[in-house]
Amino acid sequence: MPGAAISPAGFTLIELLVVIFLIGLASAAVILTLPGQGAALREDAERMAARIAALRDEAVLESRPMAVWFRPSGYGFEQRRSGQWLPAVGQSFRQVNWTNGTQIAAVDGDTRQKQTRMVFDQTGLPSAPVNLQLRNDEAIAEINVSASGDVSLAK
Repeated sequence: MPGAAISPAGFTLIELLVVIFLIGLASAAVILTLPGQGAALREDAERMAARIAALRDEAVLESRPMAVWFRPSGYGFEQRRSGQWLPAVGQSFRQVNWTNGTQIAAVDGDTRQKQTRMVFDQTGLPSAPVNLQLRNDEAIAEINVSASGDVSLAK
C-alpha cells in the first residue's frame, strides 16, 4: 500500500532499559521485605517463651513436675513420671534444634554450659528465676522467667 508507514519490528533501547529498571525495582522491593536472621531469631524466641509458659501450665494441670532443658544444640521438655524424667508428651513439647547459628546463653554470657534444666513444680513455680539470651550474628533476644513463673520476652 502506497503511503502506509512501515513500523519497525522489535523494541527500542529506551523501552528495554525501562523494562530492566522496573524489574530491578520490583526485585529490590521483594528482597527488602524478606525477614532477616534477626526476625527469625525473634520468632524463635517468641515460640520458645510460649512453649515454656505452656509447660508451666501443664505442670499445674497435670499436678506433676515438668522441666525444660537447654543445650548448645537446642532445647526440649520433660515430665516426671514413675520417679524418672521422661520426654514430655505433645506436639508443643517436642525437642527443638537451633538453626541459623543460634546460641543460647545465660545473661552473664556463659555459653560453656553443657546442659541446664529449669523445673516447674506442680504449683507452676520454677526451680529458680532464669534469664536467657538467644543470639545469632544479627540479633539478641532475651527470655525471662521470674521467680513466680511468669514467662516474658524482653522488648
